[in-house]
Amino acid sequence: MSRPVYIVCGGTGGHLAPGIATAQRFKEKGISVELVISEKEIDSRLLKAYPYIPYRKGKGAPFGWRPMKLFPFVFKSLVGSIQAFTLLRQTRPVAVIAFGGFLSVSYVVAAWLLRIPVVLHEANRKPGKSIKQLAGMADRIFLPEGVILKGIESSRIRRVDMPIRREIQHIPKSEIRERLGVPAHAKVLTVVGGSQGAVVLNEWVKNNRRSLAAEGIWVFLVTGPGKMDLPEKEVLESDHGDAVEIRTFSFHNAMHELFSASDIVIGRAGAGTIAELAFCLTPSILIPYPYAADQHQLANARDLERRGGSIVVMQDHLQSLFREVLDLIFNDWLLGRMRSNLKRLIHQDSAMVICEYVANEYISKEDAASMGGKA
Repeated sequence: MSRPVYIVCGGTGGHLAPGIATAQRFKEKGISVELVISEKEIDSRLLKAYPYIPYRKGKGAPFGWRPMKLFPFVFKSLVGSIQAFTLLRQTRPVAVIAFGGFLSVSYVVAAWLLRIPVVLHEANRKPGKSIKQLAGMADRIFLPEGVILKGIESSRIRRVDMPIRREIQHIPKSEIRERLGVPAHAKVLTVVGGSQGAVVLNEWVKNNRRSLAAEGIWVFLVTGPGKMDLPEKEVLESDHGDAVEIRTFSFHNAMHELFSASDIVIGRAGAGTIAELAFCLTPSILIPYPYAADQHQLANARDLERRGGSIVVMQDHLQSLFREVLDLIFNDWLLGRMRSNLKRLIHQDSAMVICEYVANEYISKEDAASMGGKA
């Protein structure tokens, strides 16, 4: 198959990671695939770990009413739309799969105008604006169980979870801690704030790291690029005289290793983070980003809390976070229950479901038509 499947997935890790996961399944099946990512450095940085997946950068910018956001949005959206229409008209891809975000609009509209099949995926408990606006143009929309889109008939909806990259798996603690040089008996906390909401959690670690160390808790902090003001490794001492390390990373391309090594994770509540925590069987304390569109992170967090995999702490209650950490990280019975609950959430390969749908609906039909023409 010479014509590719385009996967539009740039802008945030929550859009890019499932795009990579789905591209991996297409590559496994020998199907040509290409990612369309944003011009953000974080997109290109993550893709360095996947040199076998081709990609191109698309123009686009997030929407905002303030002039500093509105003007770039209008200009880049116009340029991006022209770019998308020109590219799709020239290459005529088998299908366009979009995972939401500002890049999706121009490519999905162009595909719809050119009668190229469109497939959408939404992983959040509350669909984003782009997915809601573009749903009417899609042949198939993949949504989590229980999530609805008004005005969209059920025949066009398929229930799946977040596509997960192949390497995101639970690693036994004994194995990963030996690899990372962490004592088997230590209590380990990972803190990651994501691209938007990192600063508050970084400051929390900075202010509480000595108290955490006094309790014997090792900390992995992923600050986000350009936000690191702690040393890469700081060795402190617990109240029992044991050495305790605070390790800080600006970026980490193997978060599943940190998650698997941890007793608990403090993080935001993006759908991607939650899915990876489930696959790594890691209990969490989730702090929904309060400025997320339509409060979708709060909906995500409450859903995981209801399923018994996390505890939710709101950002305006961070004064209680240290106590929540102590109450959870030393409660081995509760941690075991939470890990069992997380294990029950893993029941399908969502990326393969999307891949097989496209292969069966579009690629197989096209192959049959091609063979018929040659006959």
